[in-house]
Amino acid sequence: MSNRPPQQLNIIIAMYLGYAAMMICRQMVTILSPALLADETLALTKTNLGDFAAYGTLGALVGKLIWGPLADIIGGRFTFLIGIFLTALFVIAFGLSPNVMAFTVFSFLLYCTKSSGWPAMTKLVGEWYHPHHYGRVWSIISTSSRFSVVLATLFFGWLLSFMDWRSVAFIAAAFALVVFIGCYFFLQEKPENPNFFRENQSDHTDTSDEGIALAKAAKQAVDNKYNHPLQDTSMGAGMLAFVKSPRVWLVVLMLMMLTCMMAFLDFVAVYLMETYQLSPSQAAMASTIFPIGSLAGLLASIAFYDRFSKKGIRTVLTIAMTLSLLSILTLKYLSWFNLSVEVNYIVALSAIFLFAFSISPAYYLPMSIFSIEYGGPHSAKLVSFIDAFGFAASATFAFIGGRLADSAGGWSSFMNMLILISAVGIVSVWAFMHAEYKAAKSE
Repeated sequence: MSNRPPQQLNIIIAMYLGYAAMMICRQMVTILSPALLADETLALTKTNLGDFAAYGTLGALVGKLIWGPLADIIGGRFTFLIGIFLTALFVIAFGLSPNVMAFTVFSFLLYCTKSSGWPAMTKLVGEWYHPHHYGRVWSIISTSSRFSVVLATLFFGWLLSFMDWRSVAFIAAAFALVVFIGCYFFLQEKPENPNFFRENQSDHTDTSDEGIALAKAAKQAVDNKYNHPLQDTSMGAGMLAFVKSPRVWLVVLMLMMLTCMMAFLDFVAVYLMETYQLSPSQAAMASTIFPIGSLAGLLASIAFYDRFSKKGIRTVLTIAMTLSLLSILTLKYLSWFNLSVEVNYIVALSAIFLFAFSISPAYYLPMSIFSIEYGGPHSAKLVSFIDAFGFAASATFAFIGGRLADSAGGWSSFMNMLILISAVGIVSVWAFMHAEYKAAKSE
């Protein structure tokens, strides 16, 4: 037996910690937002905070257009290392910012460099893991994003209770630099053996009909991997194939809606602070209910995603998206029930948890798996192409959301927009997964 398990374990741990470091750096804009708003020397408004998130998201969009093609050229490892190092530097710069213009610029640059993480990992996952394990691997890696945000929001929110916000930013950057050093030594670009996945392919002892079918499907998946239709094609030919594909445009629409829904996280701390009269530190820590819910959703997906057919996944994700819409409707109309403030607060946190729980599997997994399988040698470009549209939608959401929260309608107007996006999200998730189901049937 090859030394595959230790190698794969090292790679997934390095990716897990590296992406966590990048997410913590990126999340500092959100974690620090209540403290920035409370700092009278800065004179910031919720519109300013919405703009930070919006320009940051535009930075992520620009970053996708840069890092996707670059990752396909220079490889996942180098792209990943550059991303960790630069996000740490830009968090330090954000912590040194004296005014709105500086915050906006470094928010843009921070999000731009952080966006290198997903295309880099797309290349690494495609090089190191079997196609039938993509769902499990992406579920595990995606928990890095959510788990790091939970711990970072709790820890750095606690630090904000007795430490100034600039020092908190510097501590986050120091952690990222330590992780960068570890990833430099443990992360590898690809297996040395070109037949990495073909080894021991015949070692299947299950002679049942199901076992034989699974073995045949595994062999077909590996053959497709090594003989991809886009193998040896140019960047232009790959992009043209993507632009012509209806499935690509369906996943683009789906991710646009889901990225806007995930962007609610950028407003949760301020929403809770103003709605329930919390301190900035309390609001930052309470907002961890969103990443906790998202993390729980991803942990659940580890158990089911690779086990379900495309049809089964379509059903599960559609139901989950419907629950997310019901969660936002609960936040919108919670005041109608005339409950006590304490009960309202518990129900609101529960609704935010369920919202994040419901959307995270649909947000992270289908697009990531599709990008590797359909994109092949151009997988980083495809995942970045899709993500770019998502971030463009998210930037628009942040611009409008901050202004709606500051308007006469306040958070009620904000929730109206989120309800509309969630409704379209249900339709788009079903449509893409239905297209995937039909494509799987035709193979």
